Amino acid sequence: MKKFFVLVFLVVLCSCSSDDSPLCDDVTNQAWFVNLTDELDQNCSVEKSIFKGRYNNEIVYYELITDPRVNFQAILEFYDCEGNLVAELTAEESNQYLNERRSSDEKIYTCSE
Repeated sequence: MKKFFVLVFLVVLCSCSSDDSPLCDDVTNQAWFVNLTDELDQNCSVEKSIFKGRYNNEIVYYELITDPRVNFQAILEFYDCEGNLVAELTAEESNQYLNERRSSDEKIYTCSE
């Protein structure tokens, strides 16, 4: 019987993910996100946006130039729900991610002049 409870506990533990965190529900009020949006707003001569997406089965946030007047090479940095850097993609990896996933990602903030 003890082994059964240990097995159930391990299954429950393994089924939990960082997405279950209440911090992922609304990051817009968290200090790291407010600081990021303030930085974008201070230098918004080129439109930039923050997106919410999924990378390696985790909810992530990243900044991207969304100004149609600008041609650029994206190099993405992904942050988790607590503002911790979880991945820095190369230019090639960034292009691959954007080609495959960007349409499903949610734009959650855009700086305005």
